Amino acid sequence: MMKGTGTQRIEDEISELFPKARILRMDADTTAAKNAFESKFKAFAAGEYDIIVGTQMIAKGLDFPNVTLVGVLRTDNSLYAGDFRAYERTFSLITQVVGRGGRGGKRGRALIQTFTPEHYVLNLAANQNYPDFYAEEIELRQAMLYPPFCDIVVVGFTSLVDDECSRGALKFRDMLEKRHAEECPDIPLRILGPARNVIGKVNGRYRWRLILKCRNSAPLRRLVELTLKEAGADKSFRNTAVFADMNGDP
Repeated sequence: MMKGTGTQRIEDEISELFPKARILRMDADTTAAKNAFESKFKAFAAGEYDIIVGTQMIAKGLDFPNVTLVGVLRTDNSLYAGDFRAYERTFSLITQVVGRGGRGGKRGRALIQTFTPEHYVLNLAANQNYPDFYAEEIELRQAMLYPPFCDIVVVGFTSLVDDECSRGALKFRDMLEKRHAEECPDIPLRILGPARNVIGKVNGRYRWRLILKCRNSAPLRRLVELTLKEAGADKSFRNTAVFADMNGDP
């Protein structure tokens, strides 16, 4: 039975398929020591390993002339990450990885693992077709009102009790909508949620969020600040932490 997850499990499976291969695993666990990252890459470049398995850290800016086969696993996790930047990040990752193979005059090949091989993002990335990807992405963002056509502010909520967290998020939305309507209705604002975070629980605390589509102006920041203060003075939030990310990374 295979043990572990992620890169560790992949390393174990490759070891079974290629028992004589020298495998280098690169992730947060194996590169935690000082200079471990650089020394391991130098060892791979020197031919001390046959296969390298790693997280996204191995995709960027590396030049190994003898690498002719590159694989991207679980691509759908990135493609369907629930973030408006998911397509952009997936396209960037795949174009970087595809560019890792066949750099030394040898023909290279890249394999992409996915349940949706027909997806346009994957096909454009595989062909490294940035102009067509940009045209598709900018049209989608304009239609859905995402940056660069607006700014994003994320209001986050955490609590040890899931119901309290969701109720706090709902009440904060009502507070924000009321204050917006009464004090600054001319400020463009669209509120999405509340909704549970993609990773809904961390360190025993449940996580919910609101997404504000807006222009990150001084009046908007003031509106959010006053609503945060109002929530801080409300006893119903005593078990729920509330914060606002004005840089807006959902």
